[in-house]
Amino acid sequence: MSRSRSGQSWGDGVGFADSFVGATPREKREADLFYADLVGGHAQGGARRRIVSPRRISYESSEDIAETEPLIEGPLTDSEWRDVVGCLSRGEADTGRPLGADADRNALLLAARIFCSRNALRMDSRREDPLLCLVGDVTMNDPRVRALVPHVVARGPIRLWHLASLSDRQRYVMRLLVTTYGYPANGAAGLVGNLSEESKVIPNMVEGATDPAPMRARNFANVKTTFTADEIMNRNRTTQTGPQSPGVGIAQWTSPTRRAGLFQHTPTFRGVQLGAQILFDMDAQVDYLVSELRASYARVQRVLTAPSVTVEDASDEVVYNFETPQAVLDGKNRLPRSAPGVQTLFEARRTMSRAARLLAPTS
Repeated sequence: MSRSRSGQSWGDGVGFADSFVGATPREKREADLFYADLVGGHAQGGARRRIVSPRRISYESSEDIAETEPLIEGPLTDSEWRDVVGCLSRGEADTGRPLGADADRNALLLAARIFCSRNALRMDSRREDPLLCLVGDVTMNDPRVRALVPHVVARGPIRLWHLASLSDRQRYVMRLLVTTYGYPANGAAGLVGNLSEESKVIPNMVEGATDPAPMRARNFANVKTTFTADEIMNRNRTTQTGPQSPGVGIAQWTSPTRRAGLFQHTPTFRGVQLGAQILFDMDAQVDYLVSELRASYARVQRVLTAPSVTVEDASDEVVYNFETPQAVLDGKNRLPRSAPGVQTLFEARRTMSRAARLLAPTS
């Protein structure tokens, strides 16, 4: 029989914690329960340990145990929004639970993650399903998890656009430009054709990356690296952090002012500055694109919104006066539109714009 330092034995009416000086009755009871679990049998007072799940342990006793704290519900905190962006950057809600092109399922996966993270220490195992927060389907079907979904999508759909097809991405942006922003179909196609060449219409595409891994590009040490959304947003040439090349987003915004404007943009329909999360928000990036055209590219905007504009004219105007890649420049000056290299570029962009025109909404 084991003995305490006072010589008392633990058992036969003497509790393991009876020799603790200054301990409260509840602390002694919990110590007895712990010891009873180690050696088997029951602790003093008839309390018996009941294992409900590998993650939660509760005790039944003749004495009441303090009430469990209420579960945390409601809007996401700033820390939780950063967690959402981190999950989107990694492409998974948890290990083995990948995100995909289905925005509804992604939102449910993240709602489950946030619910369990918030309430892991608050759930009363005597009242909860023992598989809650252990089995994905059980957790995602819980009505409290589903009630959290609207808060998870409060800043926009949770979608990894690079997993959708190019035609789906083009069709989505065509519909936005025509039905939400009022562009004629030919003008919208001129824009979307150019976005297709610039970024494959992938919001989190960084310059030098490819479709399967849009956030993987060379760093300043010329090493291929998969960047987080925050690292892309905070790219700094002086400190040599982030991607080597600056281009980012559906229009591959490159100049410091335009690039910073993307991350500082506050779409009226979101009501909040998205920061790094805008890398995963097609609607917000299209809104920034249109706001740029209206505020700083009046000539391009006039061409694109003219009712009689052709797909070809719209496409040429966007690449020549809005995107302005190196192929149309001689140093800092634009080459004439008639220059052979410019004409070659025009024709390549027109091909994509004509394809986009076929995806215009019909109603």
